[in-house]
Amino acid sequence: MSRISGDSQTEAISPIHRIFHTSQSEIVRLGRRIGIGAEGEVYEIQDNSDLVAKIYHEPPPQEKADKLVVLSRLGNERLFNLSAWPVSTLRDAPDGEVVGFVMKKISQAEEVHALHSPKSRLQKFPEASWAFLIYVAANIARAVAAVHEHGLVIGDLNPKNILVTRKATVYLLDVDSFQVSADGKTYRCEGGFPEYTPPELQGVAFRDVDRAQEHDCFGVAVVIFQLLFMGRHPFSGRYLGAGEMPLERAIMEFRLAYGADAEAREMRQPPGTLALDSMPTPLVDLFRRALLATDRPRPREWIEPLDALAKALKKCDSHSGHYYYRELRDCPWCGIESQARVRLFNSLLPGEESQRGYFRLDEVWKEIVSVESPGAPLIRWDKILKAPEPSSEVEALVEVRNRRFFLALALSAIAGPAIQFFTDFPIAIILLIWAGKAAQTIAKIDHPLFEKIRARRRQAEEAAQRIQEQYDRETRIKRWDARRDELRNQKETYENLAQIRQSRLQQLEAEARQNQLDEFLDQFKIYEAEFEGIGPTIKTVLLSHGVETAADVNEIEEMMRIPSIGSWRAERLLEWRRGLEQKFVFDPARFVPSETRIRVEREVDALRFRLESELSGGAYYLRRMKQEIETSRQMLQPALTRARQELAQAEKDLEVASKRNPLELILIVLIISFFISSVIRP
Repeated sequence: MSRISGDSQTEAISPIHRIFHTSQSEIVRLGRRIGIGAEGEVYEIQDNSDLVAKIYHEPPPQEKADKLVVLSRLGNERLFNLSAWPVSTLRDAPDGEVVGFVMKKISQAEEVHALHSPKSRLQKFPEASWAFLIYVAANIARAVAAVHEHGLVIGDLNPKNILVTRKATVYLLDVDSFQVSADGKTYRCEGGFPEYTPPELQGVAFRDVDRAQEHDCFGVAVVIFQLLFMGRHPFSGRYLGAGEMPLERAIMEFRLAYGADAEAREMRQPPGTLALDSMPTPLVDLFRRALLATDRPRPREWIEPLDALAKALKKCDSHSGHYYYRELRDCPWCGIESQARVRLFNSLLPGEESQRGYFRLDEVWKEIVSVESPGAPLIRWDKILKAPEPSSEVEALVEVRNRRFFLALALSAIAGPAIQFFTDFPIAIILLIWAGKAAQTIAKIDHPLFEKIRARRRQAEEAAQRIQEQYDRETRIKRWDARRDELRNQKETYENLAQIRQSRLQQLEAEARQNQLDEFLDQFKIYEAEFEGIGPTIKTVLLSHGVETAADVNEIEEMMRIPSIGSWRAERLLEWRRGLEQKFVFDPARFVPSETRIRVEREVDALRFRLESELSGGAYYLRRMKQEIETSRQMLQPALTRARQELAQAEKDLEVASKRNPLELILIVLIISFFISSVIRP
């Protein structure tokens, strides 16, 4: 299937003048380009609006070409309706090489991962509730089950290869990467994302292994889990062991982060997420089988429990957009939205103004500005921390060091006269050197406590730095200030809603006028027009550069880039276009239909409701953030105080223990006593 999303940014181009041939020897003429990707481009097909053609940038290798032939031969209506299945291969000549294939066209669809993020879900699927996500999950299971029933393996099953419409219909993409066996040969799937790969295939080169349907079963479980759990991966959580736990390793070691027994696997689910037991037991059992064992449930086993869950939902009393399993006592989404401070689902449909009541912006904003800032933390460490004294073990070390120093001094004072009285030069000089070294050796102390003190100081510094960073991270007011600024911007946007609405409507008219003008100018062909100095040769040059009609004539600088045109020919072309523009009459009724205007009105109304919802809860979230900051300060300041006090103690011990007695004094005493003895020697 070709995805043609309403907000697609792919550029439509003029029809290319190439003809292709299907495997049934039918001729295919391409129309507008409507998509472009890493492998190729997607085009409309002239005279057939139900099909599109994918043309590869480069002709595929022979094995892939053979695989496309096999896939097109195995196709049937059921596969065509649930996937981008090749209806037929395309060749550049009746007997030429395969250069692409034909598939069915699907419009207004998005990749399924757009349902994961609250932002993209609310934007692209504004009416989607949890029930909608359950329906999508069940339809994905149906689609994969149908593929398996045809004896195929998807291999690279991930949310980017699945499209979903606003009716919860799903379509599988990248069919040409499916693993298929035919005529005694297996065409493997050579791609895959580690996040959706089962434990037994982690780290395996896919091009070297034949995959099985049970491997798809793991990917199906992860895709369904992410739909029901707001995009969360089942193996992504907080690791309670030492070191890091990469996602691939967590999958290999079956470290599911959800469930009552998650801590037994040294994992803990992220905060602000749905608990595994928030759904019926049959679904919990399916997830555990799929993610903690190798006997994984088949895709069809998911369908009935998911359908049953969709029928067993009830609406939240506090939030009209919240649906949850009816056996739960409280709405889990209210708690998650409050904790994570995000909006997961829209409350009311646009236009339900009467049910919302009148929104008083002045009163709401007055309440917001009344919330005082938590302020920057001010801690007077000079008042809190006590001046440390050396520890007892350091004082004992200093005492030993001083005793040995005085002993060395005494020995030097005795050795000097003794050498003088009992020896003569040069023996006396040698003995003086020996005596000095011996005395210094006695005075030196290389106690193991020194290294212990240094290590203690390093540990204290690291601990204090770690706690300080945590304190700064959890107690700084940047988050609070950012939220307040965001609310201010939302208030300004709300006050300018009328201008926004008018601007969008004007933009519609401008776009409609430009579209109609382009259509009008597109009727006038370059080759049919008469120009002075622009003959058939120059017209051929223009056509080769994509200038076919008056609509393709652009600014003079751009036209002059075309070889052989020059400034005066470019000016003639622009004069021709300007003359045609003067004959153009804009018809707004034809190009700005009422449905488009209504859509803009609804979009502005939806924006109004979102702003009202955000601003209404603004004061609550600011107070909550302030309370969290103040609570964090109260909880972390004692630990930070202890850490800084321990660091100060360690630094004092290191300072005292590092002091050294002047060893030079020992040599001075030795030499002075030697020379004094030489003076008084008889």
